Amino acid sequence: MTATTFIITFTTRPDAANDFRAMLDGVKRDLPSVAGCRGVSIFRAVDDPAVFTLVEEWDSQQAHKAHIDRLTSSGAWDPIAACLLEPPSGRYASAL
Repeated sequence: MTATTFIITFTTRPDAANDFRAMLDGVKRDLPSVAGCRGVSIFRAVDDPAVFTLVEEWDSQQAHKAHIDRLTSSGAWDPIAACLLEPPSGRYASAL
């Protein structure tokens, strides 16, 4: 089965960048154990330490969307959102 790639970029408030970075340690550790997640790579922009990009590999878009639904309904998204300067920008992508 072909994996689904989801790429999302977060821009944090400058004063929250270090807290967000600390949260990403948990994401790196825990996200691959979520049903349907094949792995995640996390990047921090060289020219702006408040910008982070995650490249996630999922079994399907449905598996990713189910994970997002669980995050929002459980309240686990709230501490993430509290660090953000603006809503994240994400999309599904395919390799060329």
